[in-house]
Amino acid sequence: MKKHIFTAVLISGLVCSSLASCTLETYESTTPRSANWSVSPPTNAPDNNNNAQAADTQQAPANNNDQQVQQQAAAPAQQAPQSQQTPQAPEGTQAQAAAPAQQAPAVQPPKSDPPEVTASPAQQQQKAAANNYSEYVPIAKNIMNSLDVLDTIAGGSNVSIDGSDTIQDNGHTYSKVLDYRFSSINDVTSFVNTLVCGDLVYRYSGLYTGDTPTFKDFNGSLYYLNETRGCGFGYQGDPAIISASGGSFSFNVQIATGGGVKTFEVNAVNDGGTWKACSFNYT
Repeated sequence: MKKHIFTAVLISGLVCSSLASCTLETYESTTPRSANWSVSPPTNAPDNNNNAQAADTQQAPANNNDQQVQQQAAAPAQQAPQSQQTPQAPEGTQAQAAAPAQQAPAVQPPKSDPPEVTASPAQQQQKAAANNYSEYVPIAKNIMNSLDVLDTIAGGSNVSIDGSDTIQDNGHTYSKVLDYRFSSINDVTSFVNTLVCGDLVYRYSGLYTGDTPTFKDFNGSLYYLNETRGCGFGYQGDPAIISASGGSFSFNVQIATGGGVKTFEVNAVNDGGTWKACSFNYT
């Protein structure tokens, strides 16, 4: 047993010696260095420890610069809200600016005119008496007579004619005029313009113009349309003055018509010193 152990130890020692010898020969054949196996670092090789420290040293300022840049960037951000604040005016200025808004008057809606109320003839007479329009009453009566005369002439009456001297014209009978007021068409025109003015001149222009005028000239003589047409005003009572202002006034009077009694309202003006009716209407 001991013999075997000794043999094994001896074999192991021989194997290890062989391996050591082979390794030494290999290194000696490739690298001319001393057998103590110490390896010197190259002269130009950088020192890793020093480079690491230098890198740390260079990174430190960079970190400091980053902190300063971050602080400077944060400073305007913190100050920005202050610059964005709206400047406030002095208290006195604010009070003056607010004053006009407080003093502005409230807008009022437009006022509508009250409905027009037509006064009755009795009320109009009372108003005329209160306003002392009595001086216009005689003038209104003269105008009423002039209108009645003019309207009856247009209606086929109130003109002196010779019924035996007639002329037929388009189915109408004309009789020779004997009335001292009218000897020509010009006389008829002047008569109309003497009594009325304005719209009423046109209304009564049929006395001397148109296809079938009331007066017509035949061979230098004036003839009148001898056909009854029924006109004229049937006045009922005296006129009531409604209003008067400067050179004009208005009045009304009751008249009898085929449809009953109506109110006849006349507007008159002073035309060159003569009072004339310029318009009228029935209500």
